[in-house]
Amino acid sequence: MKTISINGRFLAQPVTGVQRFARELTQALDRKIAAGDVPPALRSANWRLVVPRDARAELDLSAIRMERLGGGSGHLWEQTALAWRTRNDLLVGFGGSGPLLHRRQLTVIHDATIFRHPDSFSRSYRLFHSLLGFVLTRTATIATVSHFSRRELGEIFRVDPDGISVVYNATDHFAGLAPDEAILERLHLAGGDYFLLVGTLKPNKNIGFAIKAFETLAAPGQKLVIVGGIHARVFKGGEYGEGDDLIFAGRLSDAEIAALERHATAFIFPSLYEGFGIPPLEAMSQGCPVLASDIPPVREACGEAALYFDPSNATTLVEAMRQVLDEPARRDRLIAEGYANAKRFSWAGSADALLAMIARLQSIAPAGA
Repeated sequence: MKTISINGRFLAQPVTGVQRFARELTQALDRKIAAGDVPPALRSANWRLVVPRDARAELDLSAIRMERLGGGSGHLWEQTALAWRTRNDLLVGFGGSGPLLHRRQLTVIHDATIFRHPDSFSRSYRLFHSLLGFVLTRTATIATVSHFSRRELGEIFRVDPDGISVVYNATDHFAGLAPDEAILERLHLAGGDYFLLVGTLKPNKNIGFAIKAFETLAAPGQKLVIVGGIHARVFKGGEYGEGDDLIFAGRLSDAEIAALERHATAFIFPSLYEGFGIPPLEAMSQGCPVLASDIPPVREACGEAALYFDPSNATTLVEAMRQVLDEPARRDRLIAEGYANAKRFSWAGSADALLAMIARLQSIAPAGA
């Protein structure tokens, strides 16, 4: 029986966009496999998720077997213990890395941020992931999360972008959430008295820009709530403002974020660079109007359902914030268009795209694999 192993290192990492993609896509694959909704080439496959021994195993899986493996939880675990255990398998990785010497693997590389915004990362992280990207784009089957990222990876690693498949992010994991309304009381907020920003605190997220625009707006009774943490060993932090109208909420649960989105004046997404951009779609799914950075990957994700601004010109964000405050009809239109746009993406659809890729790889598997 053919074995398909999923690199479960993401379960030992803080949850940001990459880990969210890995978690939701793994669970969507599990539902497809359990229902028998897979290509014929994969119907007899044995599926397993190989995770570091100490990783938190909170995924709800029924068809994919979870297997714990010692030897650490970082890159060394991936290059040694994982590589050896899965040496005869087709290995699938969702986090942009994988064993350099593995002979058959499919790897999702989300973006090229380390090349376009190197100041957001530590030097050691940049060097290692540059090496990973260079090797994997030549030895593994590569997927990414947007057509924009496909072009970027092709240009940076000097490979044919047509050989890179696109597997979109999605937001339907937010659809069934019961929002945790207690977060509003804890942060001393009322409905409609704050703008919301969600993202890791690193330079390419452009948080200082959003703070400057908010301070220029000087709207009475409005606050700016910033949700997100910083992974100090990977990312370099930035200097951010302070004041009674700025609330740094830190890391919050999905249910808490959903509650904030449902009551916010608007969601601000000021990023300078993304591979795709899940946060604005999550906000749309909760009926929150979105003000978004006018960059290609965000346009690809948000379509015409966001109010765009220039992420290098704070005046344009100030104008967008004023519009949602002063024009209720415009705000209502953004909410309706956002709901419709978020429905374009689903984890089930992304799982289908991934399964088709895996089936093609299985069909050309070497003898004895």
